[in-house]
Amino acid sequence: MTAGRRQRLSSDETRERLIQAGYDALAQAGIGIGLDAVTLEQAVRDANVSRSSAYAAWADDEISPQEAFQREVLRRAMGQRIVATRAFEQTVRSVYAEHGSTMSKRELRREMVRVVGNGHVAAIEKVVEWRIVIALRALLLSAPPGSRDERLLAWLQASEKAGRLETIESIYRPAIEMMGLTPRPEYGDRAFHYAESAAASLTEGLAVRSALKADYLPADLRHPDDAGNSWSIYTLVLEQILDLFFMPDDEE
Repeated sequence: MTAGRRQRLSSDETRERLIQAGYDALAQAGIGIGLDAVTLEQAVRDANVSRSSAYAAWADDEISPQEAFQREVLRRAMGQRIVATRAFEQTVRSVYAEHGSTMSKRELRREMVRVVGNGHVAAIEKVVEWRIVIALRALLLSAPPGSRDERLLAWLQASEKAGRLETIESIYRPAIEMMGLTPRPEYGDRAFHYAESAAASLTEGLAVRSALKADYLPADLRHPDDAGNSWSIYTLVLEQILDLFFMPDDEE
């Protein structure tokens, strides 16, 4: 929006404009400088909103408007990252609907993993938010003692924990159930947490390598039991993760 007479905005509209302006600034300035590029003053200018309305929108009893604003920008990046993960369950449902009555349980599980994994790889390559959150976390953790933003790091850790739990309950559990899998007895309910952590670590590593344009990330490998379809490295490893922590629900 160009400078000029400001529109009358609701508090929610003001916050939304500011968050998007802050996120755009973060993406354009480069993640290497951390959240220093995300300032409420600059967002006020970029979004062309009232300064008084902006600071009122981020009023907080415990932290400054600037810090509260930065956290919301980071939350936006984290939220966008989850969009790619949510495609996991949706894809499982579509594969189940298409092949559920024509494939054996084993074939169906393999097809679900292949399609989901290959689709996830494609999403990771397009979603810059993965790289933003990874880089900001690394910057916070690697800061010298005394200069680290401990409050922001603690908030990020708590937010990521909440996100992991939400991901397990809303995505992993229903997807695993549709695949006809159940946790192995030696892991019990921890299987969901272990599998999510392993898959997330795999995803983050892939996101970094994708950003660096690393070689040797083929998407056209062949599965020993599925020579007719293309498998990615991610998908082959994802199948092993699931096999480690889960078993077919009809397995003795």
